[in-house]
Formats: sequence, structure tokens, C-alpha cells
Amino acid sequence: MTASTGPVTSNPFAKSAEAVIEGRKVYLKYGCAGCHGMGGGGGMGKPLIDEEWRFGSDDQTLFKLIRGEIPNQTMPNTIGKSLTDDEVWKVLLFVRSVYAGDPSKINWTVPPPVSAEMLAAASQQGGDPIAAGKQIFLQICVACHGPEGKGDGPASASLNPKPRNLTDPEYMAPLNDRYLFEIVSRGGIAVGKSPMMPAQTSLTAPDINNVVAYVRTLSASGAH
Repeated sequence: MTASTGPVTSNPFAKSAEAVIEGRKVYLKYGCAGCHGMGGGGGMGKPLIDEEWRFGSDDQTLFKLIRGEIPNQTMPNTIGKSLTDDEVWKVLLFVRSVYAGDPSKINWTVPPPVSAEMLAAASQQGGDPIAAGKQIFLQICVACHGPEGKGDGPASASLNPKPRNLTDPEYMAPLNDRYLFEIVSRGGIAVGKSPMMPAQTSLTAPDINNVVAYVRTLSASGAH
């Protein structure tokens, strides 16, 4: 008699350091950092590193949350629905790896540590500032601004005011690079705009300059 396998209720990649790295790539690729921060410390979305879980902290619940299958959740489900099961499990594993809350609240298998060498190999960038800026933009900004910068990212439907269309030359041309640097580094509220634009405190000054260089290409408005 063959036993039924049933649904997977715990992370099948829980003991894989390589899956943590792959999960981080998914997290960045699909713009999770735009709301939750590069390292999960939060921003427009809640922090992922603490022990506050609205719907529960077990693997199966968080798998459904990422998928967008929890009633009354506020996190958009557009991205989660497009991920494979393996991608959901791996991004959840990355989230587990950055947890810094109360150890007594842990009810999951703690993932293995990721070596500095593995992380460095997964984070290599070229010397082209526009290419480097695009990579960061795709990691952080697409959730709101969309992959082409048109303000139509998956999170935009629930936002008021709506994210800016960064391809609009009439809007972008008058903005100088210092203004763009400030709004990325310190958030919308720092320049008198919506607090829905979060500060990207995890980015270095060179990172932000690269993002500004890339954003300029979206509207063909030169640096000034």
C-alpha cells in the first residue's frame, strides 16, 4: 500500500545554504526589497526580521501568504502567483535566514549559515554604472514603479498616490540629480512628497548614483 504524500507543510530546502542564496536572488529579482528592505528590515512593508507575524509563522502559513492565499492579507499576490513552488520555498528560506527576533519564537528549521564567499559570488556586479543601477532598480523598485519604470508595478494598485511614471520626460527633466539622490536615500517625505516612497537606507552613495544614472535613461533626461 502506497502512502499519500499530501501537501508539503515544511520547507523542503530548509537545510540548504545554496537555496538561501537562490531565495535571496528571487527576493531581489521580484522587487520584495522595495517594500521589505534589502535585508528584510522593512520600509513601506513590515520588517521580516522580527517576531511579529500577523497570520502565523509556520512554513505552510507563510508559503500561502507569499502566494497571496491568505484572506484579508494586504501584501499583493501578483508576484507570488507567478512563482513556482520551489521559488516560494526558497524565498521563504531567505526570509528565515535574516530573522533576528526572539529565538524562543522559532518554530521552523533554522537554515544553515551562508559563507561570505558564497554571498560575494552571488552579488558580483560589473563596472557599468547604468547596468549596476538597473540591477538595483529591478531588485528594489519594480514592485511599485514596474519593470519599465511606468509606475505600474504589482503593488501600485493598492497605493494612493500612485507611483511616479519615471519614463515621463516632462516630469523627469526638471528634476536635478541631487533631488533624485535625496528621494531615493531619504524617502519621499524628505523632499515633501508621499511617505509611501520609502527611504533606501541600505544603499550606499555609489549605489544610489547608479540608480539615478539608470533612471535617467528611462526618460532620456540627462544628468544635471
